[in-house]
Amino acid sequence: MKSKIKEKKKSGTILAASAGIFVIALSISSFFLIQIISRMNQSANQTLLSSSRIISEGLNSKMTLDRELVFTLADLLASEQENTVENTLQKYADSTDFFRFSYVSMDGKGIDSQGDTVDVSDMPFEETALFKGTDGLSAPYHGTSGHLQITYQSPVIENDKQIGAIYADRIINDYNLPTLFTFHNGEGSAYVVDSTGNFIIKSRGTATETNIYNYLAKQENEKEVQDTLRQVIHDKKSGTLAIINEKQKSLLGFLPIDAPEGCYLITVIPRAVLQQEATPIIVMICCMFILLLIGGLSTSVLLAGRQSMKADVRQKEYREKLFQNLSANIDFAFLLYTPSGRKVELVSDNLPVLLGITTQQVIENPALVFDAGKMKLDDSVRESFLNGTMKEQITGESMIGTGPNEVKRWIAVHLIPADYGQYLAVFHETTDDHNMREHLADALTQAENSNQARTAFFSSMSHDIRTPMNGILGMTNIALKNLDNRTKVESCLHKITAASGHLLELINEVLDMSRIESGRISLKEENVHLPSLLANLISVIQPDMDKKGQTLQMKSLLLEHDTVISDALHLQKILLNLLSNAVKYTQEGGEIILQITETLMDNNTIRLGFMVKDNGIGMSADFLKRIFQPFERAEDNRMSQITGTGLGLAITKNIVDLMGGNIRVDSRENEGSRFTVEIPLNLPAQQVPEGSSLSGYSTLIVDDDQDACESISLMLQENGIHAQWVLNGSDAVELAWKAHVMKADYQIVIIDWRMPGMDGIETARQIRTRLGSKVPILLLSAYDWENVRDEAVEAGINGFLTKPIFKSELLEQLKYYTLGEKTKPAEAMTLESGNLKGVRILAAEDNELNMEIIVELLECCGAVVDSARNGKEALDCFLNSSPGYYRLILMDVHMPEMNGLEATKAIRNSERTDAASVPVIAMTADVFKEDIRRCMDAGMDAHIGKPVEPEKLYGTLQHLLNIIQRPEEK
Repeated sequence: MKSKIKEKKKSGTILAASAGIFVIALSISSFFLIQIISRMNQSANQTLLSSSRIISEGLNSKMTLDRELVFTLADLLASEQENTVENTLQKYADSTDFFRFSYVSMDGKGIDSQGDTVDVSDMPFEETALFKGTDGLSAPYHGTSGHLQITYQSPVIENDKQIGAIYADRIINDYNLPTLFTFHNGEGSAYVVDSTGNFIIKSRGTATETNIYNYLAKQENEKEVQDTLRQVIHDKKSGTLAIINEKQKSLLGFLPIDAPEGCYLITVIPRAVLQQEATPIIVMICCMFILLLIGGLSTSVLLAGRQSMKADVRQKEYREKLFQNLSANIDFAFLLYTPSGRKVELVSDNLPVLLGITTQQVIENPALVFDAGKMKLDDSVRESFLNGTMKEQITGESMIGTGPNEVKRWIAVHLIPADYGQYLAVFHETTDDHNMREHLADALTQAENSNQARTAFFSSMSHDIRTPMNGILGMTNIALKNLDNRTKVESCLHKITAASGHLLELINEVLDMSRIESGRISLKEENVHLPSLLANLISVIQPDMDKKGQTLQMKSLLLEHDTVISDALHLQKILLNLLSNAVKYTQEGGEIILQITETLMDNNTIRLGFMVKDNGIGMSADFLKRIFQPFERAEDNRMSQITGTGLGLAITKNIVDLMGGNIRVDSRENEGSRFTVEIPLNLPAQQVPEGSSLSGYSTLIVDDDQDACESISLMLQENGIHAQWVLNGSDAVELAWKAHVMKADYQIVIIDWRMPGMDGIETARQIRTRLGSKVPILLLSAYDWENVRDEAVEAGINGFLTKPIFKSELLEQLKYYTLGEKTKPAEAMTLESGNLKGVRILAAEDNELNMEIIVELLECCGAVVDSARNGKEALDCFLNSSPGYYRLILMDVHMPEMNGLEATKAIRNSERTDAASVPVIAMTADVFKEDIRRCMDAGMDAHIGKPVEPEKLYGTLQHLLNIIQRPEEK
């Protein structure tokens, strides 16, 4: 035991001594190597700067010789006759490297060696010889030579008096002589650049470059090198930089030169050329350094090998124990894999349970874990794990149990590069996490849909509510201005009632939309009377059209069905959005066309089509691609004064889609737009009235729309009525007169109001003038004819028809005016004054204004009303009265002290004989289905929503009074 300890100590001492010797030797070698390299670099830098100074001196010498040559020429020209100057300049140009000489006299005019005249004001450099009398050298510039050039200049002086100036132009790149701008046997190159880095004198490798910085960038030098060179040139310093040139480590020298002024000499040479002599020494030192390093490492490896083997054994045992403990206590399963030997080192005990395969199967074929887990990983990922090419952690997730009788589970796998070239695969079940994420995603989607639906809806309400309000305010103003005209006031009130009804429906929609959290909306199924819907619609948009002087044309053919099953509010909203947009985006005096068509799909269904066309500002093709997206508005300065939210068409598209229809749009800028909507609608169980009793009658139809004439004629002929049509008023007058002369008068004449030339009213007036009042005349129009009613009646019009024409309405009018019979439409159930006479009613309402309205509505019919301000007062009134004293109880729901539901329950639970039989009617603004159900559960008999509609109120009261009558009334 002691010998082993001594052996270990001895080994440790030897190892420490070897390590010490190795460190010392390595330190000494590194020191000498660093010193040698530093000295070599200094020597290389000095050598390059010396070469740069030699080139600079050589360039200065050549430029000095050129300057002396110019001075000599100036002295020669001072003694020359003026007529020999040109010849002298030509000879000098031919015999020197200058490509042109110019002489200018003191007046600024002169001649050059090419015989051309010269003006000193045209010279592209700073002139000093003529105006200042000093010689000089210009800065480089692009001159007439087509190259970068410089100009030497010198005054010409005769007898101490300046008589002119001489200018010598030379291409600066002519100084680029191989003997001057190359050095070190052609290995080094020199260039001249200006202060901005532009090449003045180019050399090898720079023919296509104009700038030293671009050249350095193309040689793959870092930006810091360029910035450093730019800074030293700016600071007018000299020195060297380490660069990359032609893919070699090189040195760049920079040295300011005297001429041209502000320029720099740049020299470049590979570093290896300057360090040729020291390279063998460096190689020897590096080899010694490497040998020492290998020896030290080998010794360390040999001595550490035994300890490493023991450590590996202990580490493996510890790892196996750790993995087993982890797999026994957590839900994660592990697999340790060595790809170099394609060997599974370790499998946790819970992996077979998780994936359904045995440990032996995994050890024999590691790829089975991917197949058993149905991992949705690319083949490249799978192969990189098995082959050992995976470089970073990869995570995947997949679902197992896809069969109809299998439990669906989600398994996640983490593939992790571990130490010692091994990979770790970690598996765990994420079914709960995945389900939670799905639930959160669904909740988020529902929340987003809810927010979007709420935002879009309330934004659109501003537009939709203001439109009927505009009709209400407009009709109110008209009524106030015509108080003495009962007919006019009644018409306005009817229109106000229609617009108010639409407004009420919109408010009801607001309440419904508050429940729409997922962007869905329910559609009602109710009978929709299309003539009434269109009349209401036109009365709403008519004021805006009148303000802009626009015309509305109905291009519809005769429609077979006047009643369909649909949602009246949303059907009207579709048309209102399209027509109001047409009004807004059509200029004053423009034309809007509404065409309605119907196509029979089967015995119970028609496809109703609406086409709204205008000649307004139109839309671009780009905008048409996103026209149905929320908040989209065309970018047009003509729309800056037009209010809108950009939601109308998005809402229209959604409603049309909900109804199972489709919407199309065609538009061109400055030409107008056309929207086409087609919706399938069911028909109610009703029959269109037949016109067989009119068989044999004759009718004259007058309309400038030939399609309308033919449609009406066809329908009348199908019902046995002879129909004849013309397209203008004058032909109609003549045709009616001819029939009268032949004693074959038409039984009825139908005339369109708006026609070119002679309109419908004038046509009727002329027919009356010639035929008298015997023949009934109906006026046909797409407009509200209330404004011309008096004029039309005075002209002899008997009745009115509104476009679009429905078959049932047309036949009823014909029967009424020819046979004297008319089928009255079903009217809302109303009570004549006195129907409630003597009926005592208890009304519970905490709002004084609402109480005043309900009392007035009931007392005007003869009822006796007792009022209560809350549920407690209502209960006391009922309990303190005799049985049967109150025939009906109207009960608000939201009241102080005791609400209506509590009061109703207390009444029903009282011991009075009439407690269970007295009708209690809820009268509240709570109108949802659950609100109505809550009222019924409290013991109420009926529900009336606020605002109270008189017809519904009277109908409900009458219904309950008819069901529950006093014994003496039965």
